[in-house]
Amino acid sequence: MTHENFRLTTHPVLPVRRGKKISFSFNGRRITAYEGETVAAALYAAGVRIFSRSFKYHRPRGLLCLNGHCAHCLMRVDGIPNVRVCREKVRAGMVVQSQNAWPSLKLDLSAVTGYLDFLFRPGFQYRYFKKNRPLYHLWEKMLRRAAGIGKLPDMPDAQPARHVRKDVPIAVVGAGVAGLSAALAAAESGAEVLLIEREDVPGGRRLYDTTRQTFAPTSQPEEACLAVRRLAESAANHTGIRTLTAATAFAWYDEGILAVSAPGELWEITAQRTVVCSGVYQTPMLFADNDLPGIFLSGGIRRLISRDFILPGKRAVVLTDNDAGSAAAAELVDLGLPVAAVVDIRDPAAIEAGKAGRRLRRRRIPLYAGHRIVKALGRRTLRGVKTAAVSSNRSAGNGARRGRIACDVLCVASAPYPANELVFQRSCQGAYVLESPHQITRKPSHNASLKVADDMYAAGGANGAYQMAQSALEGRVAGFSAAIDLGCGSAAVRVRRDQAMEQLPRHTLPAGDDPHH
Repeated sequence: MTHENFRLTTHPVLPVRRGKKISFSFNGRRITAYEGETVAAALYAAGVRIFSRSFKYHRPRGLLCLNGHCAHCLMRVDGIPNVRVCREKVRAGMVVQSQNAWPSLKLDLSAVTGYLDFLFRPGFQYRYFKKNRPLYHLWEKMLRRAAGIGKLPDMPDAQPARHVRKDVPIAVVGAGVAGLSAALAAAESGAEVLLIEREDVPGGRRLYDTTRQTFAPTSQPEEACLAVRRLAESAANHTGIRTLTAATAFAWYDEGILAVSAPGELWEITAQRTVVCSGVYQTPMLFADNDLPGIFLSGGIRRLISRDFILPGKRAVVLTDNDAGSAAAAELVDLGLPVAAVVDIRDPAAIEAGKAGRRLRRRRIPLYAGHRIVKALGRRTLRGVKTAAVSSNRSAGNGARRGRIACDVLCVASAPYPANELVFQRSCQGAYVLESPHQITRKPSHNASLKVADDMYAAGGANGAYQMAQSALEGRVAGFSAAIDLGCGSAAVRVRRDQAMEQLPRHTLPAGDDPHH
C-alpha cells in the first residue's frame, strides 16, 4: 500500500476514489481537500492534530471516534458553532474556525489551569466567590468565555425544521448488517419498510471493517466491508424498502411515535412494528491522560483509513480487553500501519493459546498479555504509552513488562456497548450483564422471536450480538417476525423464520423472558 504524506494512494481491499480538489479556510489557513471527504479528514491530512480544547481545563483534544458520538472535533463552520467536523463534508470556500482557544489551538493560555490543579479542583467553578455576588457574576462571565461550548451563530435563526408525519407498516432503525437483513427479510415477506440510517450511506460500522469474517454460518470468510456493501445494494434495489439516510431516531413516545431528526426536517413516524438495529457504542478505557490527540477508538481508525483513506500515524499500539484487539492490530498491519505492541489486560494463558495469540504471532506483533496502560505520554499529542502488569493478574509473573512503548497512535479496542436506548424507552425490561471484569452491559429482554414489546423487536448490536453472522441472523429473525405479526408472512416465510431461529445461539434467547410483563 502506498501513500503521499498521510493520504493513501492505494488500499489493499477498497478502491481509492477521491472527488475534485477544492480548498477551504481553517483559522485563516488555506487547506486543500477533496469533494466528498469530511472536514476532519482534510484537516488531519494537512497535519492538524489538535481539534478542540476540553470544557474546563482546556486540555488538547484530537479525533477519537469519527462517528459523531464525542465532542472532540467541535468547531465553528461558516458561522455555526459546535459542528462535529468528523461528519461535516467539505465545501469549496467554507470557513472553519476553532473554538474557545486563545491565541491558538496549539498554544491555549487557558490551559494553565491544568498546571494549577491545586487551585482548580474538580467543581471549582461552583465554589469560588459564592458569598460575593458582584464578583460571582464577573466570575460567571469569565467562565462562560472560557467554556468549550462555542458562541452564538453569526447569522439570524434559520427556518424551523419542516415537520413530516409518516405512517409505515414497519420501521427499521439502523442500516448496519442487522438492520439491512431485517429490512430485506420484512420486504421479502411482502411488507413495506422504512429504513432509517444515521450515516449518509447504509452499512453501519462494518462498512469500513476489512477483517475477514463469515457473513452466514455456511459462508466462507471474506472482508466484512465487501459483504455489507452487497447487502446494502440489495436493500437499495428492493422496491419494498425506502431508505432515509442522515436521519437519527432519537426518541420513542408512549403514543407509538418514533421521533427522527434529519437535515431540515423533523419526522414523526408511526410504525405498526419497529425493529431496532441501532448497533453499538465504543467506549474509551481508563488510564492517565487517555484524552491526548493520537488516541483513537478502533472504529475511528477504521473510518480514517478505510473511509477517508488517511493513515493516522507512523507507529501504533493497541489496547484491548477482548479478541477484537488482536483483530484490529492485524488489520492495521495489513493496512500498512506498523503495530509496536498489543496490550491486553486479560489473563495471558487465555490469550496466547487462543485465536488472538495465533493471529499476533503470525504477524510478529508483540503481545503484552496481562498488562495495562497506566499513562499516555506526551504534552500536546501522543508520544508513547507507559505499561505495567495488571496487579490482580498473578499469572503475569516474571513475564511482566513495566516500561514505555514509543508510538504516535493508540488504538483502543474496547468491548462494544449496545446502543439500545430506544428499546429501553419502550420496554424498560432487561438486565445488566457482567461481560468482563471491566464492563457491565445492558441487554434487553426478549422472547424467541426477538420481540421486546408488543410492537418492537431488537436485533444485532443493540441486542448484544457483536459478530457479523449473528447480527445478520438476528436481523432476519426480527424482520420475518415483524412481517408475520402484520399478517404479511406466508407459510413459507414462517418456515424461513423458524429455520433462522433454530440457528440462533442459545445464549441469545433468555429462558422464560416474556416481553409483555
